[in-house]
Amino acid sequence: MLKKVIMLLLLSVVSIYAIEEQNIKKVMDTKVRKVLLVLKDKTLSKQRKEQKSIRVIDDVFDYYTMSKISLGKRWKSLTKNEKTQFSNAFEKKIKHSYLDKLRLYNNQKVIIKDLKKIKHNRSTLETQIIGLDDTYKVIYLFYKKKQNNHWYIYDVNLVGVSIIQTYRKQFSEFLKTKSVKQLIESL
Repeated sequence: MLKKVIMLLLLSVVSIYAIEEQNIKKVMDTKVRKVLLVLKDKTLSKQRKEQKSIRVIDDVFDYYTMSKISLGKRWKSLTKNEKTQFSNAFEKKIKHSYLDKLRLYNNQKVIIKDLKKIKHNRSTLETQIIGLDDTYKVIYLFYKKKQNNHWYIYDVNLVGVSIIQTYRKQFSEFLKTKSVKQLIESL
């Protein structure tokens, strides 16, 4: 259950508005605080909490790039229409997973730690989720988009496991016996 809460928080702390590199840590901290306030607001219905939380996260994740990475080499063989359909379905899947975890929130504390430059166009932001029994590390992977020089999340590493690489493995197995259309329908 704590892993599900961690997944909730890792997806809820962020959200395709642009972030400048020097503001990543500040923006993430602000988003964490906003989501935690929404989750703690007893005047909001479950549905309103979900809607507000999604609004907080939508502007930092690059769902299209996440979709592309999750399919690996297979992405190049898709038609433009299939890419759009898959990306839209994948975004819905990520958000649905987030909402599932949202329901498990139980006053865990989130601490924004260090921003590290990995390459000129890649950075990571470490956060910690502190529960009653343990502390978990969540690392957000950011990249700089060439078109606008702003930073977006393209993956999240949760307790040492990449979300996108996990999907990539699942999708690769699925596509060994089924079509892309079936994959899109399954999402």
